[in-house]
Amino acid sequence: MMRSAIRLVVLGGVLMAGVGLQAHHAVAGVYDLNKEIVLQGKLKKLNFTNPHASIELTVPNKDGTFTDWTLTTASIAVLTRQGVNKESMKPGEILKVTVLPARNGNPAGFIRSLTLGDKEIQLFFGDGKD
Repeated sequence: MMRSAIRLVVLGGVLMAGVGLQAHHAVAGVYDLNKEIVLQGKLKKLNFTNPHASIELTVPNKDGTFTDWTLTTASIAVLTRQGVNKESMKPGEILKVTVLPARNGNPAGFIRSLTLGDKEIQLFFGDGKD
């Protein structure tokens, strides 16, 4: 009886972990893979943390107002392989990013590429299903 209970708990944990991992990595579920937008704005904050780094970017609108965008990017490992670290960007710098916008219309997106200085850095190559 005790072994059956332990097996059931372990199986439940494995199944729940799989669902969580799938939800976490399903970029296509949150962001529109058929649409890319280019944003240019002032870096407000860089969150260089796992599982995905993110930036807050203040983008000027055509009417003179500003919108703060929350942009998710690749893992720290991918950023590091592409030569990006927490010292690569400083608050106040102007950044240009190409993003997959949030499906729900909020000012959020997943960064496909980032321009630092005169170098464009590709950060997302996938189809969003992984």
